[in-house]
Amino acid sequence: MTTAPTRRADRRLEMAGVLGLDRLQLFVPALMTVGLVVWILGEANEIARSRAKATRVRRARIAAASIVDETLGRPPSGTLGLRPRPVYVMIAATSIAAALYVLIGSIGNFTRSGGYVEGEAWLLALAAVASLLGVGFGVTALVVAVTWPQPPPWARGVLLRSPLGSTSLPEDRSARPHWTTTAFVVWSAAVMAATTAFVAWSPENAERFNERVAGWVDSLGVLDSVAFLVPAGEDWIALGLAAVTVLLAYRCRVVVVNYVASILVGALVVVALRPLVAQAHQARASAFGSVDTYPSLPMFLVVVFAGLAPLALAVLFERTWIILPLRVGLGTLAVAAGLHRIDDGTLATDIVGGALLGLVAVGATQWLVSRETSHTHCNGCPWSAAPYHGPILGAIPIHPDAHDALSFAARVTAFAATIGLGLMALRIELPADTSDYGLGVPVQQNVQYALTALMSVGALLAWRWEGVGALLIAVAAAGAGIFAALQYVPGVALALTLALMVPAVLLWLSWQHRRSPREIVGLAVLATVLIGGSWAGANTVHEHFFGPTHEESVAPDIPVDRVEWVWSGALSPTGVTVTARIVEGATSARLEVDPGGGPVVASESVTPDEYRMVSLRVDGLRPGAEHRYRVVVDGEPDRGRGFGEFSTPVDGALSFTVTASACARTGSNVAVFDTIRAIDPLFHLALGDLHYGNIDSTDPEEFVDAYGVALSTPAQSALARQAPVAYVWDDHDYGPNDADASFVGRAASREAYRVSVPHYPVTDGDTPINQAFTIGRVRFVMTDQRSERTADTMLGAAQKAWLLDELRTASRTHAVVVWVNSVPWIGPAKPGSDNWTGQPAERTEIAEAIAVEGIDNLVMLSGDAHMLAVDDGSNSDYSTTGGAGFPVFHTAALDRPGNVKGGPYSEGAFPGFGQFGVLEFVDDGGPAVTVRLSGRNWLDETLVAYERTFATPVS
Repeated sequence: MTTAPTRRADRRLEMAGVLGLDRLQLFVPALMTVGLVVWILGEANEIARSRAKATRVRRARIAAASIVDETLGRPPSGTLGLRPRPVYVMIAATSIAAALYVLIGSIGNFTRSGGYVEGEAWLLALAAVASLLGVGFGVTALVVAVTWPQPPPWARGVLLRSPLGSTSLPEDRSARPHWTTTAFVVWSAAVMAATTAFVAWSPENAERFNERVAGWVDSLGVLDSVAFLVPAGEDWIALGLAAVTVLLAYRCRVVVVNYVASILVGALVVVALRPLVAQAHQARASAFGSVDTYPSLPMFLVVVFAGLAPLALAVLFERTWIILPLRVGLGTLAVAAGLHRIDDGTLATDIVGGALLGLVAVGATQWLVSRETSHTHCNGCPWSAAPYHGPILGAIPIHPDAHDALSFAARVTAFAATIGLGLMALRIELPADTSDYGLGVPVQQNVQYALTALMSVGALLAWRWEGVGALLIAVAAAGAGIFAALQYVPGVALALTLALMVPAVLLWLSWQHRRSPREIVGLAVLATVLIGGSWAGANTVHEHFFGPTHEESVAPDIPVDRVEWVWSGALSPTGVTVTARIVEGATSARLEVDPGGGPVVASESVTPDEYRMVSLRVDGLRPGAEHRYRVVVDGEPDRGRGFGEFSTPVDGALSFTVTASACARTGSNVAVFDTIRAIDPLFHLALGDLHYGNIDSTDPEEFVDAYGVALSTPAQSALARQAPVAYVWDDHDYGPNDADASFVGRAASREAYRVSVPHYPVTDGDTPINQAFTIGRVRFVMTDQRSERTADTMLGAAQKAWLLDELRTASRTHAVVVWVNSVPWIGPAKPGSDNWTGQPAERTEIAEAIAVEGIDNLVMLSGDAHMLAVDDGSNSDYSTTGGAGFPVFHTAALDRPGNVKGGPYSEGAFPGFGQFGVLEFVDDGGPAVTVRLSGRNWLDETLVAYERTFATPVS
């Protein structure tokens, strides 16, 4: 039977023969082996010379100590050159265990197929030699431990020539770490290494261990009571605790430096171990980047805090006896937090690895703290050779003249910040939640005024009590930063906080000039907490209002070739329109459509406009067929995003499915778009708030760019390439919040729509974006509720006349009429409201026309409100005579917080996110068409459903 090494050698020789390198193939390993032997011998020689020098030093120190004892008439010390007996026990156990582990593992991997030393005899021999040396070293240590303090002569000779001996004298040891500290560090590191090897090289056993521990933890059943401890290991909270600890320990450089170094080194170890560990990882976002869970970074941070915070408190209070009880208490809480994380799904091996890594960091810091020489640069900490017990006034010394100038500058900047904040709140307004889905504008304004008042009070009090003034200004600055996150990203919100915090910092510097350490640290900690709280609050607020509402899409991010983004629309039985944005420098583009079986149909070549947009129309396609398209730029087919697909409908009776949605945050890339795409609709209805750009500009390119932000995300780009779109805007994608005909950028927004959106025919010029089209026997009528709206009308006279004519005509020629109206229709009259409740007279006028014309095959489709809702017509009739009720279907929100507008709705309202609507038209050509409405979420769960059958009109 041919062994694996033999087969591998045969393959090597065969290849060498083919290349004519058989002699070289035999020569190179020999050369490498000789080189390795020479290197090993050279290193052994250097080690021997170094050991010889160390031996001479050790023997000289021991001889000198003996002469001193003899001169002073003291009895000779029997422990000269010896370490404590327990140290030898541990050295023996560690050396023998490690040697046997290496030897057994090497033999197993030499004989096992796929082992890391399979067939490499020289590596096995090297491992065997190293193992034998380790066993010899361990046996010597064991003999010394048994015969201590009078080891046999041969063992004492080994002690003098190896690290087993000690060069320190008894009087030196008081300034050195206790042997237990050294042992703790060594054993923690050894167990950490063994655990890593276990998890990396025995994944099956690690999985069984995880399952057993998880079952045991689950059986405890009492861990919910310690759930409050879990956030302590989260990145930003842990870094905040670290900052507080560093402030408390400012007089001990060793604790400060090692706490920071422990976090950095620990994070690097976590990242470095990522490729080694073979178990199934739970990837997580972190302040240190994307890291895997072995070892658990949160658990590491918790253990480091539990071990080092007591040292910081000992520095602050100059009481080292508090370290042990504090470590016991915090350690117990850390264990409870770790068990809770296991109960919450974290792997037990991850928690163990993180805890061990933390213990290594704590032990190493304790070892350095225990060395008296480490504290030469400390400012009188408890471990210094000469601790300072007097009062320390001022953390930062300031010259009296400079102090007066600083005090004056602090007060001036305090009033300047107050005036600035007041102007922001009263004139240009603080950044606020422009969607009005949060606290509400009145509440927000009142809070802003309160913050301005608080900063004013702080500025006044600062003339007499600088510390109190600094604190009040810091609180006001933190609040302003959190409110800024209602509109801007957290980084901008934090920048506002820091800018308003400048007077507080200056006041603190002035105040601390004659204060004790406890007062200084107390206020500094409070300021740190406020700044950290502002950052955390800004993140929370911004994520709530503008962050993703559910998990990310799985759609791949396709790189840009010649087309930045593309979508299709204006679908008909024989044609489609595709609009695309082309990269800079391109001079022409055309569309090529593959009908799936026939010749490729191409559009005319088009030159990109000033916004780099092209609108490409293809007609003459086969009805009822699937098609694929690709954009060709400067004669080259785009290899990136410039492709898509669609199906043409047929003339006449047709059963088809349409999806509808509204309200997605700018740049949304969430899973709901994947769910919509999986339904594979004939086309998709976008009912407004395609993004929340809130653009207040007269430059059309800004609006074009905003469309690009939405259509460049992987999720929305994939949906746009698969399903043609019919799109009408609402306020946030037309202009600012609640924008209407008075918006200064109305013409720019309309121009951007015409060049960017693949739309059905609309009137040229500065006119509303209203359009209508037919699919099968269904007529879709889309109205523009924004660009013509004034205080007296929602639609404007011309658009309203067009709408009533469309409803009248279509209801007689089509089986179903779908009015696509972006804002809520149902609700009690409320003049000034942003939807139809604010225009009760116009709503009644339209309802009267519906009743008079006897239109009974109308369905309304709406967005804006962040909810799914259906009314069967019971609440939608606003005519004075009755008979104008029709089904109303709300479909939102894609990726925004939920809310309810209007109502009541007969089938209920379901506020939420990750939601959309599905309209199924069942038409077999008979005398009736059934419309099935279903409101769903990103999990494709149906939250509300309704069905209505309409009789087709008699010709």
